[in-house]
Amino acid sequence: MEIRRKLVDPSKYGIKCPNTMTPEFITVHNTYNDASAENEISYMIGNNNSVSFHVAVDDKEAVQGIPFDRNAWHAGDGNGNGNRKSIGVEICYSLSGGDRYYKAEDNAAIVIAQLMKQFNIPISNVRTHKSWSGKHCPHRMLDEGRLDQFIEKINKAFNKDNNKPLQPKGLGIATSKYPEGSGINLYSGPGKDAWFTGNVINTKMPYLIIDAAWYGGNENMLCLGWEAWAK
Repeated sequence: MEIRRKLVDPSKYGIKCPNTMTPEFITVHNTYNDASAENEISYMIGNNNSVSFHVAVDDKEAVQGIPFDRNAWHAGDGNGNGNRKSIGVEICYSLSGGDRYYKAEDNAAIVIAQLMKQFNIPISNVRTHKSWSGKHCPHRMLDEGRLDQFIEKINKAFNKDNNKPLQPKGLGIATSKYPEGSGINLYSGPGKDAWFTGNVINTKMPYLIIDAAWYGGNENMLCLGWEAWAK
């Protein structure tokens, strides 16, 4: 999911994000209002209060207001790890809840999984605001007893593309649900000089993998389409 950048002006770094940071944690918040991600970020970067956070996520988009290499004041633990070493993610529309809030939660799980991969942050380091300072936040998630469910959503998003291992050398079976002209393309051999020999369509076809399959590439015996994998 794209994280649209609408960053605070550097002239406000001293108020909003005075310290450099290498993220080690991600902190989950609920906004406790019904503003959109755009409005949350606009208000945060436009005022002169020290309260700040990195990303707001609603049912349609994610917007970033603080650079990820700078701290934000969102966890309530002073100069502890919450404020100094964690990325603050605000989930919008939590006051009224409903479908748009739950969609915002779904989007936030995807965003958090992306940030985990980007900064090599384990799921054990995804924390709540409450875990840092005792504040009842994310309030709706806690009130509804769904924190474990949300963590599982993050895990599923994180593992979505991690269960597609490269094929070993040898004989295998390629399948594709895509029509001819897309999906898995076959080549005569590895390297850029190999020529195209056909597609794998809705039938099973034996193939010989000379080199490991490469996602999205065209320099191996087997070229995988954008969403197609040999299995």
